[in-house]
Amino acid sequence: MKRLLASLLVLACAAPAGAADSALTLTPKTLTTSSGVKLEADAGRLLVPENRAAAKSRPIAIGFLRLRSKAASSRAPLFYLEGGPGSRSVTENPRALDFWVPFLEVGDVVLIDQRGTNDSLLTWQWDGPPPLAYFEHEDSALRHIDTMNRRARGVFRERGVDLAGYTTTESARDLDALRQALGAERVSLVGFSYGTHLGTAYIRDFGDRVESAVLLGTEGPEQTYKLPWVMDVQFRKLALLVAADSLLSGKVPDLVALYDRVVGKLRREPVVIPIVHPRAGTLPLRVGAFGLNYVLRVDLGDASDLVVVPRLLWSLDQGDTTVLAWFVRKRAGGGLGVHGMNQAMDIASGASPARMALIAEQAKASRFADVINFPHPTATASWGLPILPDEFRAPLVSAARVLFVSAELDMNTPPYQAEELRWGLPNSTHLVVANAGHEQTWFQNDTAIPVIVDFLKGMDVRERTITHPPLRFVPLEGSDPRVFHPAAPR
Repeated sequence: MKRLLASLLVLACAAPAGAADSALTLTPKTLTTSSGVKLEADAGRLLVPENRAAAKSRPIAIGFLRLRSKAASSRAPLFYLEGGPGSRSVTENPRALDFWVPFLEVGDVVLIDQRGTNDSLLTWQWDGPPPLAYFEHEDSALRHIDTMNRRARGVFRERGVDLAGYTTTESARDLDALRQALGAERVSLVGFSYGTHLGTAYIRDFGDRVESAVLLGTEGPEQTYKLPWVMDVQFRKLALLVAADSLLSGKVPDLVALYDRVVGKLRREPVVIPIVHPRAGTLPLRVGAFGLNYVLRVDLGDASDLVVVPRLLWSLDQGDTTVLAWFVRKRAGGGLGVHGMNQAMDIASGASPARMALIAEQAKASRFADVINFPHPTATASWGLPILPDEFRAPLVSAARVLFVSAELDMNTPPYQAEELRWGLPNSTHLVVANAGHEQTWFQNDTAIPVIVDFLKGMDVRERTITHPPLRFVPLEGSDPRVFHPAAPR
């Protein structure tokens, strides 16, 4: 009976400024991990205004799952901030819950679906003709994205969505409203990728309410738009690894020269990749130099894909499109829909005029031009959304206790970005994970969790290390039982 009453209980939460109508709903649950651990939890929903600057803004729901700690002396609850922007973190999957069990030694863990991540009103699917030239030329891809954005914006407006409310500042206010609603004096943060961008915004505005913060793969306030030379550096680092690999260096002594040769061929004559469209069946998709660069841009930051890049380029040079086809099919969905929250968040964060000028200068000299920021900012102008004021991107200075974890081979959020932030965070530690890419900072890295847990317990982890196995490349031909990638099946 007590559980039934609790599941129906709706509590008015302590409302932050401009959020008088906020309300909290909690439903107790008992969950079981894949290893059989029983977890007491609360599935929750917090109502907040969609746009706190609008007088009659509609309420939207922030979903969350609080996993309760059994520790005798719990520290501040841990708020998990997922990346994207647009990815959800709430899950009751037993295997996913196993991941969080070590963190419950510290305190409660709160998995949070940020505003807009679980709202069907903010998704729209392309219903026009298939964009068959999307991977051939950047201009054709940008035209298609611009058309999609204009149509999606009209649909979102008809649905009553206020896209101006989808900013990182508003999301940070959501976090503090949730902190108040749950009755926590302070919280700790763990943010991954875009979640670090949100985390730094929370530290800026509510730093006195942060016990500890762990930022994995850091995107700081002024780092939403990337510097083009980062992609050149990543590719040349990969070339050094290939040149040092005795199994590859004989046929690929210079990965950069191989890339230049392959790109030249694709500029002269794009290849055709058959792809299955959900409505039109199998269609011929033309892939040019831009398509290859786009594939490298979205997959060059993850160590699990870096291992097949030499084979991708070498096979293309031999006239074999098998590996390229796998990547193109993996990424083709990007031209078939729009997530309004994802677009609005990045547009609002924007970049300063000085950073935009630096990006433009670097793009002139980069092998990859400005594909690292594709499709921003060109194709996002059609949204007509304002960017946050300069104060949002100003240097962050705080006494907050912060642990940065970066990956040595992460192109999406390279280690230097964390170092830029450390200048204003004197109570911070930075650990760089050797051999790892973006996803291996902790999700695919068992050595990271004990270090992070100890940091959250208040320990000094400056002398600790987090490691990842050295890259083992997929062979240029045939297979190797020690390494596998789905783009080059055995």
